[in-house]
Amino acid sequence: MADAILGAVAEGVLGKLLSLSFEEIGLALGVKNELKKLENKLLMIQALLSDAQSKQLTIPVQLWLKNLDSIALDADIVLDEFGYEVLRKKIETRKRDGLRRFFCCSNQDPFRLKMAHEVKNIMVSLEEAFKEANQIGLRAVEPTNTRPNPREIRLTHPLVDDSEIVGREDDISSVKRMLTSSNYKKDLPVIAIVGMGGQGKTTLAQLVYKNDAVVRHFDERIWVCVSEDFKVERLMNEMLQSLTGKKVEMTNWEALVKELQKKLKEKRYLLVLDDVWNENHEEWESMRNCLLGIGGSKESKIMVTTRNDVVVEVMRTSDCHLLRILSDESSWILLDKITFAEGGPTRTQALVDIGKRIVRRCGGVPLAIKAIGGLLYSKKAAWEWLEIDRTTQIWNNPTSSGMDRALSAIKLSYDHLPSLSLKQCFAACSIFPKDTLLKKDKLVEMWMAQGLVNPPKGSDLQMEDIGSNYVNMLLQRSLLQNPKKDFFNNITQCKMHDLVHDFSLCVLKIYCFNMEVESHDQTAAGNDIEAVHLLLISDKQKRIKKENLKRISSKLRTLILNSSAYLEDILESFRYLSTLIVQNSEVDVLPTAIGDMKLLRYLDITDTMISRLPDSFTKLYNLQTLRVHYLEELPEGFGKLINLRNFYMSREFSISGIKQLTNLRTLSEIRVVREVGGFQLEELENLDSLRGTLKISGLEDVSGPESATKANLLRKSNIHMLELIWDPHVEDHNGIEILEDLKPHSNLKSLTIEGCQCSSIPSWMVTKNHLSVLYKLVIIKLWNLPYFKQIPSLGDLPYLQVIEMEQLGSVECIGSEFYGCTNLDGASSSNSHEAVVTTLFPALRKLDLADMNELSEWSDAMIRSNSSSVNLFPLLEELKLYCLQKLDLLPNLGDLKCLQRLTIAQCENLTCLPISKELVSLQKLEIRWCPNLTSLFSEDSDEGLQGFGSIESIHLVGCPNLVGVPEIHSLQSLCQLTIIRCDRVLASWTRLETLTSLEDLIISGSPRFWPTNLQDLTRMTSLEIGGCYDEDDDDEALDYFPWHDSKSGSNNNIQPCFVSLTSLKLTGWRNLKSLPEPIQYISALRDLTIDTFADLEVLPEWLGKIPSLEGLSISDCKSLKQLPNLNNLQLLSIRYCPHLTQRCAKDSGAEWHKIAHIPHIEIDGVSVKRGTGGT
Repeated sequence: MADAILGAVAEGVLGKLLSLSFEEIGLALGVKNELKKLENKLLMIQALLSDAQSKQLTIPVQLWLKNLDSIALDADIVLDEFGYEVLRKKIETRKRDGLRRFFCCSNQDPFRLKMAHEVKNIMVSLEEAFKEANQIGLRAVEPTNTRPNPREIRLTHPLVDDSEIVGREDDISSVKRMLTSSNYKKDLPVIAIVGMGGQGKTTLAQLVYKNDAVVRHFDERIWVCVSEDFKVERLMNEMLQSLTGKKVEMTNWEALVKELQKKLKEKRYLLVLDDVWNENHEEWESMRNCLLGIGGSKESKIMVTTRNDVVVEVMRTSDCHLLRILSDESSWILLDKITFAEGGPTRTQALVDIGKRIVRRCGGVPLAIKAIGGLLYSKKAAWEWLEIDRTTQIWNNPTSSGMDRALSAIKLSYDHLPSLSLKQCFAACSIFPKDTLLKKDKLVEMWMAQGLVNPPKGSDLQMEDIGSNYVNMLLQRSLLQNPKKDFFNNITQCKMHDLVHDFSLCVLKIYCFNMEVESHDQTAAGNDIEAVHLLLISDKQKRIKKENLKRISSKLRTLILNSSAYLEDILESFRYLSTLIVQNSEVDVLPTAIGDMKLLRYLDITDTMISRLPDSFTKLYNLQTLRVHYLEELPEGFGKLINLRNFYMSREFSISGIKQLTNLRTLSEIRVVREVGGFQLEELENLDSLRGTLKISGLEDVSGPESATKANLLRKSNIHMLELIWDPHVEDHNGIEILEDLKPHSNLKSLTIEGCQCSSIPSWMVTKNHLSVLYKLVIIKLWNLPYFKQIPSLGDLPYLQVIEMEQLGSVECIGSEFYGCTNLDGASSSNSHEAVVTTLFPALRKLDLADMNELSEWSDAMIRSNSSSVNLFPLLEELKLYCLQKLDLLPNLGDLKCLQRLTIAQCENLTCLPISKELVSLQKLEIRWCPNLTSLFSEDSDEGLQGFGSIESIHLVGCPNLVGVPEIHSLQSLCQLTIIRCDRVLASWTRLETLTSLEDLIISGSPRFWPTNLQDLTRMTSLEIGGCYDEDDDDEALDYFPWHDSKSGSNNNIQPCFVSLTSLKLTGWRNLKSLPEPIQYISALRDLTIDTFADLEVLPEWLGKIPSLEGLSISDCKSLKQLPNLNNLQLLSIRYCPHLTQRCAKDSGAEWHKIAHIPHIEIDGVSVKRGTGGT
């Protein structure tokens, strides 16, 4: 497999020679004839490549191909040097005529003579290779276009998603049951999913991880890819990164633990450790003890995926799910979905019969089936299917394992990739460690730097477009997988399965060497590394010897450096690098030798501490992509980098000379600076190739409207996301003029305007004008516009999905113009008697209005014709209204049949919601601090609507007058219910025991309205009840626990109840001097929290006898002095209990002897004792 891409370098060089740019270079250098001869010779060689590829299993052919690639690499370097010299003179003279004269004035020019000599040597080598080809029996074959036509590459094959996961329903249910079970006795039980490679362990874990019941069950979910690197510090960093969604590299262990404690304290979390290989018991125990020390609910769990049975033993798993192969029926269903998807072959009985034969040979391994499915999808003719059928017959060997079949399918899919360049792109993915999330943009940019995605001559396609299509093709073949998409359905990142990664490494092996030092100095002795042109150096311990670097070929083209040693020596040794990635936080200086790397096209120093670039950096005229993080300033002359296409930075830059970078495609963030030498808005004038996202901040510093006019955003058709940011604290009188002149192109999909102090919207957002500019808009965000008084017209934008308007403090009315159609007469049919339905906001899925303190009126959509009607918000899924303090009435919002999440908070004057129909899709309802809200329904709606069968979560807080709520028997899907200071709701919902799906319940308010018979909620796992703060509450109601017959005082008739309840929190029971005795009969109780019991002095002895109780938290109990014996307790937390804190002082307090055995003790936020926890 390692020789599978031999000859690819030669093909790439030929493609470069055939490009228009090298015709110009040959003419400029006066070496056109020499380059033409080189091109002709390579064409002759290419005619031999097809025959060589079919025969490359023979040793002579392999050696010939390897020699050919070495020659081609020399040619590639020579051609790049040609190109660099032309660029250098072009930049230094800035006059093309002068450039031509420079090269053509003398045939004795040293550079020209040197290059002519280099070409001559290469020609001699190619002639010898051609003769050798004849000697080993290679024949010329008419060359075919092996490069796939990018225009024909369409991602119509649906990438493997939940709809393609077949035959795993029972597996999902089984693992879900394990994760939500409360039957495990030890802390942090480990649930393992075990199966061979390619079986779908990670996919199953992902499906369970996203399952609604699992999401509800856990407060936090954390996903960490482990692979072969089981280092506790790295895993903890990955945990924090998963929790925060931000990159984390904390080296201070105490700070890291503290951050995790903040995130997870007293929370029930699920930690997924994916692809675990660690067999070291001590390393696992170290990890487990760290997790126990961090805290979290006792019902937290760990789920691991592994193919190693030893891992299961080392981690002492509490439960194990063995993942089996797919049945023949499920295997066919999966293949059928992939192969005959839209854009694939026409489904015929002949193809179905062939497909069923092939899929049986996949052995029920999902990875093999998906790889073969992607391959068959690309084959339209029956004879092509028959060819694959014949090839896969050898898989029937009874000794072949499922993993063998998966690898065979991967190789077959790879063999059928339509070009050598695409095979190289695939192989290059393996330079990253296993389980790495591969960012699509980064992959494509590296392929560009390596010359793998050059557009064909005469094509108007960009390198980025071809690279993007290559990613799509690899995803179709399942050679890449798990694509993640942005809001606009663009793929942003993906992964490579570890089996595919192993195969890819074998493919790349001949060109790649990983110089890694672990326990002692490992050199490349015995390895052929002189021909290597891709090198990975991992040497955090700085043990690599300097002399070993000299053994690497000076023609190295790609280097990934995870070391801080010898950086300057490395740069001086490898001057032909096209790709350089430095990944070491100890590196803070980029040597001046970087300027001598004249062929460098890709530089990534994101993971370093480099803050400045040397002046020599501006000589990197070939540089296409620059990725930086901590950079504070750029060198003077940065504008000389005229080939720079992508500039990624983590902070806003004010770049001088940017107007010269006319090839820029990516410029993520830039800041206007008023001072001389800083970036001025007009410098964007000629950067018409910009694409993707453009964020411009500091617009308050724009000198005048003419700068915005010159920026000419209207001409930048490839910018799809635009952010225009002003500092709202800086007075700006030009805001509206500048905003008016920053009119974007009509291809815009996302628009953010923030901080502008103008009082009106620009004309291009006003009715009748807006459709020409905003027609394709998908997202609009208007934030912190304190003087805006008018809302733009948005209702008739056909693709608009998200509206966020926040801190528009001067908007008093949302009028009919918001709907984008103030007069529907124009929509009427020619037949005046025929009713016409006009749909407004046809694609909107999220509407968010917040902090609009002056908004007092929100009008209905205006209808002037009796023959017309309006369909509003037909696809709206999420509605959030926050802090609209003056608004007392909402408009008619339509049926809202798709609404899933409704949140209304701090709308003090709102009295009712405009719900007149059944909300059949509503899943989450949250109403907070709306004191005048009396009903969730409009006045003309029927009382007691039944259409809430899908609702899973209701949170009602601080709505004392709320009465109009759904009938309780209509809430049969309800899993989470919170009622705080909504006593009238409690009074109307007297039979909560009918909520058979309820799992989590929080009730806070007057005990006079507490429901009884809560013990009948057999699925409830968490209960929080209390909030007795009012002086007029009946003290008698505070003496018993709220369930049937518990007030009698007799314990003889009390039966075990709350059979699933594991967590109980009691808050704010005034005057209570002892805990309600029925608590001792909650048989499954594991965590008990007692909060704000001012008169409680003693905890009863029976509390220590609850066999399942493991966690006890006591807070704000001012009078509490005495604890019972707590023999089974694993965690004790005490806060704001002055007497108890004193009596529980370590080794000296009167109560210490009762708690000294508890593994984890925390008092007032300080860890007094941290043990190893249960086993």
